[in-house]
Amino acid sequence: MTLHLARIGIHVRALAGFAVARRLSDEDFGYALHAALAARFGDAAPRPFRFLPDHEKGPHLLGYVDDRAAFVDAAALPPPDAAIDGLFDGEPGLRPMPESWREGARFGFEVRVRPVVRFGKSVRAARTGRDGGWLSGAGEIDAHTAARERVARAGGDPDTVDRAAVYTDWLAKRLAAAATLDHADLRHFRRTRTLRNTHRSEGRRTHRVEGPDALIGGTLTIVDPAAFATLLARGVGRHGGFGYGMLLLAPPGRG
Repeated sequence: MTLHLARIGIHVRALAGFAVARRLSDEDFGYALHAALAARFGDAAPRPFRFLPDHEKGPHLLGYVDDRAAFVDAAALPPPDAAIDGLFDGEPGLRPMPESWREGARFGFEVRVRPVVRFGKSVRAARTGRDGGWLSGAGEIDAHTAARERVARAGGDPDTVDRAAVYTDWLAKRLAAAATLDHADLRHFRRTRTLRNTHRSEGRRTHRVEGPDALIGGTLTIVDPAAFATLLARGVGRHGGFGYGMLLLAPPGRG
């Protein structure tokens, strides 16, 4: 199937009200959008997606759709309730992405990511409750925090570890099978508190986690067209269903 780029206008005030009413409030609306898209479009919801609340053309969401027919059918159905309908501004727009990609093609890119690495149960038990980037209960740690601790254990100075270098290296490793980074810059960084689900023996639980929120841009070169197509549809890193990992592409120099 041809991947499509969906554009969906968002009413931010209505989204905020939806999040509060359903106790889905977090610092980036990621969970609220996840829930609203699932309610409105079901399995055809765009994923990964990127929310652009301050865009000059108005707040909107961009996302990749891998089944155009299912998305169009879902959009044509009546919304499950008025609150869901009130979140979205106008009819969704769809634009086909290229059906194939050329090896060696260069693109400017921008991607919002949550640069974390996984850790095991024994490490989680030892580190629960400590500050510095550990996401309690999520099994994840900020990649920059992990790099600092590796340097400290080796006897080095953790303050010499550059956050931008760690995050661009993190990104390069996740593109490796599909594309190489020609250059990349850390354009924005903050830490955000978000909602996530965990599945345990007693059932699903929603909890708050805090971690890195980074915007990286630059230029990349495709090395494996099929792998690159898969990467676009899957997203970069984790949390693709919550507003992270969507590669936005542009001609070189415009990423």
